[in-house]
Amino acid sequence: MNRHADQSELPPPLRGTEPGTFTHQTIAERWPRIAGQIITENDFPDAINARIQALRDDLPDGTIRPLDDPGAPEEALWDEWIQPYQGQGWLEAPWFFGETYFYRRLLDATGYFQEGPTWRQDPFKYQKEQGLAEAAEGIRALAKRRAAALDRGEEWQSVLARLFRAALWGNQADLSMWGAGEEGPDHEDPEQAEDHLLADDGTAALSRLDALDHPARVDVWADNAGFELVSDLALIDALLATDRVDRVVVHLKAHPTFVSDALIDDVHDTLATLAASDDAAVEALGERLQRALVTGTLRLRDAWVWTSPLPGRALPTHTRAELARADLLISKGDANYRRLLGDRHWDFTTPFNEAAASLPVPVLALRTLKSEVAAGLSPAQVDRLNDEDPDWAVNGRWGLVQYAPASPEALRPVTEY
Repeated sequence: MNRHADQSELPPPLRGTEPGTFTHQTIAERWPRIAGQIITENDFPDAINARIQALRDDLPDGTIRPLDDPGAPEEALWDEWIQPYQGQGWLEAPWFFGETYFYRRLLDATGYFQEGPTWRQDPFKYQKEQGLAEAAEGIRALAKRRAAALDRGEEWQSVLARLFRAALWGNQADLSMWGAGEEGPDHEDPEQAEDHLLADDGTAALSRLDALDHPARVDVWADNAGFELVSDLALIDALLATDRVDRVVVHLKAHPTFVSDALIDDVHDTLATLAASDDAAVEALGERLQRALVTGTLRLRDAWVWTSPLPGRALPTHTRAELARADLLISKGDANYRRLLGDRHWDFTTPFNEAAASLPVPVLALRTLKSEVAAGLSPAQVDRLNDEDPDWAVNGRWGLVQYAPASPEALRPVTEY
């Protein structure tokens, strides 16, 4: 299939109507559990808890309806995004739409955009704080390795290659899958982590930076707060330490979503925590990045598009124009990967650069597999995975580092999706 194929040629989207799939389990079991956690972990008024419980009770057999959130800043956008699926069941609508809509409905229920005691109150704050606190040992180890690389004056390519891996496996820390205090996926040793890396195109991204005749702007589609965000920040620190990069722009979520997805406030809170550490290496990492924010070499941005149900093939023109200003885009995590591939039933052996949306910037995707969406594998890999680990596509133990070049046609968005 050509990378620029007509939308009618694309495979169908994932839906909850497929029994026995992780998609069905998410809608029928995980989303109600997450809604219940919000009630337990927050001191919301009874009326708000009743709204959350009503949403919980609506799963999985209720129907898609408009938001009840008058005056919310993106209310008109959601009216447009909901319209094609209004009246459909939660299981019937495309999963990526349903998931972004579910988390937006949670904010509707908690009154996040309404004046009152819960205005702008992050319903996932407890999980984020616990996740960061529980990662203290891993953060110290990561910061010490970063400090050692600076002290040794290590070659920038080897430093970035190693931190690509750290940021990749940091994506295993996903509070929407494994809550704070729960045991998530991990590897017994570095050899097992290497064995579980199914694709590694990191050298293509390094070559891209090396070939430029000017210092690069690197954009990052951020994913989770907590340890994953710290691993991303360590990578950003290393990017800015090279003479190949003079600016990093991090794209964050405009409101709480997917439990642990990072907001601009989460970055500031995380950097403040690092800078206040009694560990010298952790403190230094936090202070370097805070200085980068002050000087403008590190910039934080959010936009409604990153909390929308829009797939990569339907990004609006202004978003594509902004991405076109970058020299490299690093896409972090599973949800961003799903957006990039349209959350569709691609054959796992489809080349990644054919399945991924055409964008006006080269993309390096760092992603651990936590959904039944993937591309770029060999038939032998798929056979081996199905034999050795039947849950390989969703258990977070396998990873991908995949690269797709920029498309010269990609400034023109596809509006039918």
